[in-house]
Amino acid sequence: MKIKKIIGSWKFVIALGIIAAILVIFVCFACAAPAGKPFLHGISSPEELASKIEASLAKNPKGTSMLDPVRCKRDGSCATPSDYFEMFKVSDPAANLTEIANVPAFLRTLEVVPAPGGEYWISCLKPSGKGTFKPTLHCLSRSFKSEEKVWVDPKTKRIVLASDCTNPVEKPIKERCVEIHFFTKAQDTAVRFALLGPTDVSNECIGVKRAGETDFESIWAKECENMHCDFSADVAVVGQPVQLKGSYAPAPGEHVLRLPAFVAEKGSKFVTVLCLDRGKTVWPELPKGEVSFAQATEYGEKREEWIASHSDGIGVRWFDYLNTKSGIKKATVWYTQGEIPKGMPQLYWPWGEWAR
Repeated sequence: MKIKKIIGSWKFVIALGIIAAILVIFVCFACAAPAGKPFLHGISSPEELASKIEASLAKNPKGTSMLDPVRCKRDGSCATPSDYFEMFKVSDPAANLTEIANVPAFLRTLEVVPAPGGEYWISCLKPSGKGTFKPTLHCLSRSFKSEEKVWVDPKTKRIVLASDCTNPVEKPIKERCVEIHFFTKAQDTAVRFALLGPTDVSNECIGVKRAGETDFESIWAKECENMHCDFSADVAVVGQPVQLKGSYAPAPGEHVLRLPAFVAEKGSKFVTVLCLDRGKTVWPELPKGEVSFAQATEYGEKREEWIASHSDGIGVRWFDYLNTKSGIKKATVWYTQGEIPKGMPQLYWPWGEWAR
């Protein structure tokens, strides 16, 4: 019988059965890494975009043709007139766009103004297959660049487009947020996390900034999804259901998981559990039917190899978040215990500590 440990800054060991150990995490070494794509770079004004869409609709009234196939190959700017239409209907419903033919005229009404401060959720083109993309409104969050303009609907006063990428804009982030910073290295193949707690956590703050990226992205829960990865064992330990989970194949470096501030309030029952996978070991399956001694032995060896390639869970609790000069509370999961600065919460990737 094996046991698993979830470690917070208070290290506590809970014995769990092998079934729970299987359920908590499962290696993913073929995870796609979807990234938010721009709608169309290189556009200088609403008039220019309106003219491009107008010309495209003259050839294809359905609006399903890419506006700039050459640019699509060069920098991922693969938008179609239909992509803009679908986003505008949701982001600026008071504009009352009833058909795709209305889009050019609507664009010509937009005013160009300096971008405001703060952080905004904006749309992106999400890869949906070979050479295909799906417009997604709640995709990436970022601050506007220093010289960037925004294109505003003068009737509704809503920011419609960001000038740098012409991605439709969803909404500003007005909530208070907290952050969990964690680190990965080149040999790591998947990072997994789940927020456990008593209530739903739908919130403007929720996002992930991967190593090497400048924008937060909405959590791609299915990127490394597997039927064995439901965090049931952690639920049994913490006593709270999963409210949010995600996983992805990480580049080496520092990552940031952003969450609503209430998870870090004193006495909060919310716990964020993070796990890390290394290598390409998959959970072994016993042959069907009668199993020989040799097969059982091989299964046991492969199972031990699987266990060794997965970290234990690390639980981040309300008291692990510390105040920073920026005013944002932050918790840090270090790569090893030896890297933790003196006096900081004991949060690090634990490997095999449950077996000690």
